[in-house]
Amino acid sequence: MLQLLLKLKQLGEMIMSRLVIAGVVLGMMATAAQSATLEEVVAQGLSENPDIQRAVHSRNAIYQEIAQARSGYYPKLDAALGYGYEWTNNSTTRAGGNDDVELDRGEASLSFRQMLFDGFATSSEVKRHKARATSADRRLEEVAEDFILEAARGYTEVHRRRELLKLTKENLYNHVKIYDQIKRRAESGLGAIASIEQAEGRLALAEVNVLAEENNLLDAEANFYRVVGVEAPQDLQYPAIVDKAQEIIPGDIEEVLNIAYENHPTILVAKADTEAAVAQYQAAKRNYYPRFDLEIDRTWNNDIDGVDGTNEDLTAMIRMRYNLYNGGADKARVRQTQHQIEESRSIQMNTQREVVQSLKLSWNAHQILSRQLPYLEQHVISSTSTRDSYKKQFDIGQRSLLDLLDTENEVFSSKIDLANAQYDHLVTHFRLLDGMGQLLESMEIQMPEPNLGDVEVKQSQEMADKTQS
Repeated sequence: MLQLLLKLKQLGEMIMSRLVIAGVVLGMMATAAQSATLEEVVAQGLSENPDIQRAVHSRNAIYQEIAQARSGYYPKLDAALGYGYEWTNNSTTRAGGNDDVELDRGEASLSFRQMLFDGFATSSEVKRHKARATSADRRLEEVAEDFILEAARGYTEVHRRRELLKLTKENLYNHVKIYDQIKRRAESGLGAIASIEQAEGRLALAEVNVLAEENNLLDAEANFYRVVGVEAPQDLQYPAIVDKAQEIIPGDIEEVLNIAYENHPTILVAKADTEAAVAQYQAAKRNYYPRFDLEIDRTWNNDIDGVDGTNEDLTAMIRMRYNLYNGGADKARVRQTQHQIEESRSIQMNTQREVVQSLKLSWNAHQILSRQLPYLEQHVISSTSTRDSYKKQFDIGQRSLLDLLDTENEVFSSKIDLANAQYDHLVTHFRLLDGMGQLLESMEIQMPEPNLGDVEVKQSQEMADKTQS
């Protein structure tokens, strides 16, 4: 008995410390004034995320390339001025009795060029850049949806880790109560040192679990900051998008895949890239045709080529230019673009397969977790009931301490399994919406419109459907 009392004395301070820790659990997690829904977090992150800003500027740059391509429809007007010294010795100066002449030469000219036909080069380039712009639009949506998915996962993971930390603290509190009960029994002469040590070992493991979950929570909050760019709010709310997801997600995998074929941004990016490759092939055949231009030139020259006085000229010409041979480069360029078309089509097929695979994995996880949740809930109910019964039996000496600790751990494990399954099931809603290309729409988020620049660029859009005859 003396040895038992000494053991209890050595552990007295440790017990008080653990009781303080357990007391904290009674308050659960302290709530702060900071609160944010998932939708608010996403909206803030979209406006500040560097990947999205990069995609926006990349998209806007491509729209300016459309304007550059459309400039081929418009006339070109050039002016030139020149004034300086000229020394001339030619047949004209010699016929005048002078071997050479020095004059102050002056030049002025105005040139007008209007493309009439360029082998469909301009129209093909416009189509190519429009396809690239469509690809960039879809790429922006792809980046935005990827961000939303990662933000939703980060938000959910912080929520999960806080819930698991709460459960581990509850488990620690229950072990402290058991330990205290064993201590009081030992003090009254009904316990043994082995029971104290056994309870102490389980209590230490419960404390380790708390520390591990605190570390997991810190990791989750750090990841949240990396994705969203802000600290995780203290008051997290259940994502309202989940209720909307249950209305959007069809009940059949084939319907889910059909929606993805029509809306998934990655599939649409690959499709637009293929259209751009086809337009590039058409543009590559430009040199198979002659080129026609309207050219008007007006010159005002003075003291030119040794002739004193003015020299003015006006020409208005329709000129044809046609390359007859350039070493086979044109045919090689056409063959190159044909291979690029096939490459784009292969990428498109592979992209579609990857999207289908990802969607099927998400669908399977969603369905299996939906079926698992009722069983996990029943496990929690049953293990809790068993634990409570064992406590009563332990109090009257019908159950051992090991039985009681085992049931306590089973309750803890069942709650952890249920919480993980619930949050995993929650994430599958985000994954399915992302796989169908519906995350942006479900959150009612609009991507910024392209920045077209000045009025001239906007006016050039009016030429979008213009074709060459």
